[in-house]
Amino acid sequence: MAEELGAWIDLGPVDALKDPPLRELRAGDLRIALSWRNGEFGAVSGICNHASGPLGQGSLDGDYITCPWHHWKFHRRTGEGEPGFEADRVPQFAVKVENGRLFVSAKPVAKRSRLPHPPHPLERKPKREDGPIRVTGISTTAMDEQYPRYSTSEALLRTALDHAAAAEGAQTQLIRLNALFE
Repeated sequence: MAEELGAWIDLGPVDALKDPPLRELRAGDLRIALSWRNGEFGAVSGICNHASGPLGQGSLDGDYITCPWHHWKFHRRTGEGEPGFEADRVPQFAVKVENGRLFVSAKPVAKRSRLPHPPHPLERKPKREDGPIRVTGISTTAMDEQYPRYSTSEALLRTALDHAAAAEGAQTQLIRLNALFE
């Protein structure tokens, strides 16, 4: 098997890699999502197909790794997508244990495959309507009418909005998140 796969990367002692059951490891240029479940290691690419999310920082749902960013799922050993999306896969790496150490193949044994997916409901081509440019600034400064204080970040935001209005003729609006909950 070593001849077929080429080089092996030593990830470390087996016992040290069993807990937590899912982790992100870097081996040279590789980001690997390493999992341990039911007495078996699995190693797949740590980069999600959807938006390059960190699979190794996600969670295990049975034998599937759930990406922490958008909840796409890939089988922890094969890299295949969840049921219905099996052909949408992340690269799979072979693993082996020798002398109490875990090794992963330097090259994947199964390649990445991306299926076309329908766009997200909020994803749309921007359409410029007639009229002035509209700029909204959102302040997240934690203050309220009862306990006001000067906020440098809000002052800078206000300056940017004033500049957009004066220089570009933009319609501007400042939204204070804290004021929405008063």
